[in-house]
Amino acid sequence: MRGICGIYNFTKDEEIKREVLSEMLKAISHRGPDGSDAVCFNKAALGYNFLNIDKPQEHCLVNENGSIALVLNGRIYNGKELRAELEAKGYSFRSNSDEEVMLHLYEDKGRDFAKYLNGQFAIALYDENNGELLLIRDHVGVSPLYYSVIDGRVVFGSEIKAILEFPNAPRKLNLKAVDQLMNFPGVVAPVTFFKDIFAVRGGHMLSFKNGSAEDICYWDMTYPQEENEDLGRDYYEENLRELLKKAIDRRFNCDTPAGFYISGGLDSSVVACYIDKFFEGNKYSFSAKIGSGDLDESRFQQIIKDNITSENFEIKVAEGEILENLNKVVYYAESGIKESYDTAAYLLSELVQQSPVRAVLTGQGSDEFFCGYVGYMLDQFRNMQRNQITAEEQEINRRLWGDPFFRYERNHPEIRETHAKVYSKEIFEKLPEFSALNESPIDLKMVEGLSDQKRRSYIDSKLRLQDHLLAEHGDRMFAAHAIEGRHPFLDLDVLNFVAKMPDKYKLNGTNEKYIVKRAGRGIVPEEILKRKKFPFQAPGMSSLVKSADKLPYLDEKLIKKYGIFDADYVNELKKIYSQDDFVLKGAYQIDYLLIVMTVTMLCEHYNLTV
Repeated sequence: MRGICGIYNFTKDEEIKREVLSEMLKAISHRGPDGSDAVCFNKAALGYNFLNIDKPQEHCLVNENGSIALVLNGRIYNGKELRAELEAKGYSFRSNSDEEVMLHLYEDKGRDFAKYLNGQFAIALYDENNGELLLIRDHVGVSPLYYSVIDGRVVFGSEIKAILEFPNAPRKLNLKAVDQLMNFPGVVAPVTFFKDIFAVRGGHMLSFKNGSAEDICYWDMTYPQEENEDLGRDYYEENLRELLKKAIDRRFNCDTPAGFYISGGLDSSVVACYIDKFFEGNKYSFSAKIGSGDLDESRFQQIIKDNITSENFEIKVAEGEILENLNKVVYYAESGIKESYDTAAYLLSELVQQSPVRAVLTGQGSDEFFCGYVGYMLDQFRNMQRNQITAEEQEINRRLWGDPFFRYERNHPEIRETHAKVYSKEIFEKLPEFSALNESPIDLKMVEGLSDQKRRSYIDSKLRLQDHLLAEHGDRMFAAHAIEGRHPFLDLDVLNFVAKMPDKYKLNGTNEKYIVKRAGRGIVPEEILKRKKFPFQAPGMSSLVKSADKLPYLDEKLIKKYGIFDADYVNELKKIYSQDDFVLKGAYQIDYLLIVMTVTMLCEHYNLTV
C-alpha cells in the first residue's frame, strides 16, 4: 500500500518546488509511513510513500535512460505473466517491481498498456519524450486517484489531502456531491466533495499534454444486449470456482502477508473457506461484533470460525465508539457519509494493523455483479409497479437510467419533498444549479438495451461500489492504518466471465447470488449458503442521538454558520430521532441527520466555504 502524488506543469512553465511535493507526501504519509521518494523532471515531479514490507529498495521508478517515470499505489496481479512476455520480446529487468513491468509494458504498448493489467492500482506516468502525464485508475476503481488544475499545474494524489497542500488549492464545498449523497448511495466520480477537485473514474486514463486534456475509457463492464449461449449450470459453477481460486491465490500468496475478514455473510465466507481448503500456511482472520439484536452477526461469524483454522482477531463495536470515531472517519474519507458502518470498517482495519499481516481479503464486489441486493428481486415485479410511477418520475428515470420505468432505489420526486426541508431555503433555491438529477451519473450507452438485471448491476458498480464501498468505505478506512484491502470477486478474469453469464445463474427466482452459492457447495457451511442476504449495518443516528450526551456538530450555531441545512428542521429531526419508539431502518431509510452531521464535520475539518 502506498500513497502517490505529484505536480505537472500543464500550461505554466516554472520550476516545481520540491518542498511543496514533500508537504503533499506528508499529508498522506499514513498510507505508507515508512518513508517516501520522488522523481523530478523539468515539467513534472512524482512522489510516493511506502511501507518497508513493499521492499522499496527493489522499486524501479524510471526506465533505463531516465526519460519515463511511474509511481504506483496498488498491485498488479498478472505481473509475472506480463514480465515473461516482455522478457520474450527482449526487455531486461533490473528489479522485481510491478513498476518496472509497467514501464516496459508502456514502452511496448504505448497508452494501451493499461488494458493489459489485472490488479488494483492508481498510476501516474510521466513521459519526458513527449511531455505527457497519464493518470490511471484500475478497472473498477479499487484504488482512488484525485486531481485538480491549479494556477496552470495539474496537481494529483491518492487522497485530496495531498492536493490541499498545494498553494492556492481550492477549499470550497461541492454542493453537487452533497446532493448526490442525498439521492444516491454516495458521491460518484468524477465528482468529489471539494469543488474543482476531481476523481479519476475506474477504468479511465487521463492524458495531460501540451495544454490539452483527454479522458480515455480503457475498460468498462460491457454486458451483451442479448443473452449469450447458455453453457449450463455446471459449466458456470465449475469455472467460477476455478477463477475464484486463482483470484484468491493472486491476492493471498503475493509478497505482503495477508489475512481475511469474517463477517458472517456469504461473500466473505466463500473467501475464508476457500483459503482454508485450498491454501497452506499461517492464516489470520478478523471479525467485528457490531451492535446487538438484528445487527449482531456474531452467530454466523462463529459458524465460519468453527469450520476453518485461523488465528482470529475480534473487536466489539459499541455505539459510543461509533460516535467517538466518526470524526476520524470523515477526516480520512474526505466525504460526508450516510451510513455509520464506515466507523466499523475503520476500527476493523485498526485491528488488522495490530496483527502480523498488512493486507486483508474481503468479499467486496459480489453483491454488485451477482445480484445480491433486494433491488434485483423487485425488478422482477416492475410491470406491476408501472402505474405507480408518475410522469415526473418517468422523466427523471429516463434521464438518469435510460428507462422511464426503471427505479434505482429511490422515488426522486418523493424524496425531493424531504430535501426541501433538509436544505436551507437559500440553498434549495439554488438546487437547479447543482442538482444530482440534472444529468445521468453513468454512460447511458452502456445500459442501452440491457435486461433490468444487467442495467442495475452496471449502475451499482458505478454508484455504489466504486466511490462508496471501494473508496470511502474501503480504501480510506484501510489506508488510515496502512492496511491494504484485496477483493478477489473483482479480479478482471472473474468480471469478464460474469459479463457473459446468463442472468438466471446470478438471480435464480428470488435466490440471490445463486452461482456463488453453487460454487461454495461442500466448502462453505450450509447454514451460510442458505442464509438470506443481510446488509452490513451499524447503529445509525436514531441510536446515537439517544445515547449521546451531546452532538456538537449538530449545534444550531454551527448549522447556521455554513447555511447548507435548515437548522429548525435539523432540531425537529433530533427530536424525532430521540423518541423511544423511533428506529431508523438503515438499509432502507436515508439517515438525513447523519448526512447533516458528517457534511458539517467535513467543512470544519478542511475549512471549506460554501
